[in-house]
Amino acid sequence: MNKHALRIIAAIVIFSLPTLSCTRYDSGKPIRVESYRETIRVACIGDSITFGASIKNRDRDCYPAQLGRMLGENGTPRGVSHCGWQVRNFGVSGATLLKKGDLPYWNQQAFKDALAYNPNVVIIKLGTNDTKPQNWKYKDQFATDYADIIDRFAELPSSPRIWICHPVPAYPERWGISDTLIKNEAIPLISQVARSKHVPVIDLYGPLSGKPELFPDQIHPNAEGAHGIAKEIYAVLTGRNWTGKFEPTPLPQVLIIGDSISIGYFEPLQERLKDIAVVSHNQGNAQHTAYGLKMLNEWLGDTRWDVIHFNHGLHDLKYVDARGRNTSVETGKQQIPVEKYEQNLDQIVKRLKKTGAKLVFATTTPVPDGTGFRAKGDAVIYNRAAERVMKQHGIPIDDLYSFALPRLKEIQREQNVHFNPQGSELLAEQVAKSILKALESQ
Repeated sequence: MNKHALRIIAAIVIFSLPTLSCTRYDSGKPIRVESYRETIRVACIGDSITFGASIKNRDRDCYPAQLGRMLGENGTPRGVSHCGWQVRNFGVSGATLLKKGDLPYWNQQAFKDALAYNPNVVIIKLGTNDTKPQNWKYKDQFATDYADIIDRFAELPSSPRIWICHPVPAYPERWGISDTLIKNEAIPLISQVARSKHVPVIDLYGPLSGKPELFPDQIHPNAEGAHGIAKEIYAVLTGRNWTGKFEPTPLPQVLIIGDSISIGYFEPLQERLKDIAVVSHNQGNAQHTAYGLKMLNEWLGDTRWDVIHFNHGLHDLKYVDARGRNTSVETGKQQIPVEKYEQNLDQIVKRLKKTGAKLVFATTTPVPDGTGFRAKGDAVIYNRAAERVMKQHGIPIDDLYSFALPRLKEIQREQNVHFNPQGSELLAEQVAKSILKALESQ
């Protein structure tokens, strides 16, 4: 073989080294982002501490979410062309590493999802729940089970870099979780596994020791504690210390636009979402779509809305006389004909989309017999028009009509479109679900 050919082979080998460095046997050096030609997928494996249990704004302040923001801001050195990081939370509350534990991580959907994610980086933080008496009686299998879970991830096509974590401390014991066992038994076993499997360890016990104020319930860190976890992992992944101070993420802003139906469920909705979002309602009654178009800019104001849940319909379909006063179906005409209603909704949606908020349209709730100036069945006609508009714009629908219909006798007032307190509570529960879904999709 001539010297020229040897140089070519040597160049190929050197070029390939970054990819080879991403195997399970890597020494724990920081991630070389320039070695990846795609987004670096980070899977956070763990229990309720990873999941973010007890953190008010869990979706934004659990440690994986904070780690993602840290990496997004400073994860890529200047001058390096890179697609960025993506951090996913695969934590399961109560999960154990032990296969014979009372809630083995092995049996959870999150484990299957994490494997299917085919991550480039895996952070495993399990062991806290294993110290409960009913689980720790199987401690002789802890190291073997830990080695097995490392192997499961190491065998993935992505050949991920794997770090395992010493658990955070407990202060000092609750729900059967023992700080003594974490410190004196679980951590030595985890260190033993790390040596035998040639995987690096991230120490979360030491940095979070002596800080009981960060663990309000003695076991789970609050948002600031989760920030401390994210800082330690960030430093290991990047080789740089995180210098930013902890700032709790502001709660997302949610606007409800609607008539007296939404006014009725607004307070119970606020109560359901009090630690999750700041929920506001447009001033007064949103009435019909023509009034909505007129008032929309005022209702939106200067707030940066994260989710807007909106409805018009009951005031559009009602019958009025020539002076706009409520009247019978026989003597009046609908305040906003359905064709105009559809046009108005289209204009409202176009304006709402400019806010950048996640939009959710609520269908108009059923009209019973005997209301006097509304006709039973008209809500279906107006909802169909609304559905056409939402489909055209790709807006999800919170179908309050279908939700309320089978239980009207229990929740709606007699010969009245309004709901009793039980009905308003149930509608609040349904609306809360749709808002949470919208927030999670952000």
